[in-house]
Amino acid sequence: MTKQKGDRRRIEIEDKRARGEDGEPEPEAGNGGSPSSLAAGRQPERAAPEQAAGQAELTPAEQAAQYLELAQRREAEFRNYRRRVQKDVEDARRFAVEALLADLFPALDGLAQAAATFRGTPDSENPLLDGVRRTVKSLESAMLKHGIEKIGDAPVPFDGELHQALSVEESDEVAEPTVVEVFVEGYRLGKSVLKPAMVRVVKPASAGDADG
Repeated sequence: MTKQKGDRRRIEIEDKRARGEDGEPEPEAGNGGSPSSLAAGRQPERAAPEQAAGQAELTPAEQAAQYLELAQRREAEFRNYRRRVQKDVEDARRFAVEALLADLFPALDGLAQAAATFRGTPDSENPLLDGVRRTVKSLESAMLKHGIEKIGDAPVPFDGELHQALSVEESDEVAEPTVVEVFVEGYRLGKSVLKPAMVRVVKPASAGDADG
């Protein structure tokens, strides 16, 4: 009886093997699989980053020198910025003054010429003339307060940037072109000429024409 059971068991096993059903479960990937299968699906670990050469920690003295250099650079940048801002402010102020004076010069010139016409007349004899002279003086004082200077001296050497020659004469009494009379005064702000003075020029007989 026992022998028959053993023979029957052996026949069943051989029959299952013939059909591919040996009863042994296939190993599942990632769950109790072989070490080789697990190693194939495992990602390699990244190596820790190494410090670059020359990036060792600075000593306290080196850090102090580095901070000092940075502070000095920032201070220099701030000084340059402050100078640029100051220059921009001065340029804007000068342009505004020049634009205003360009509109005021004709009126000021008219008042100055009116006062010059009655140069020999005392103020007491003409109250209106006294008012004109006071107005001209007040305007000139206000312009001088803001750095605007008159161009109206004579006799002085002729300067093409400061003077506009309305009349040119020749004479043996001068060694160079000379302003001998100012018809209308000019004005300048620093090195910038706002309005050249209109003048009469005398030049040596052998000299070329004065620039006008």
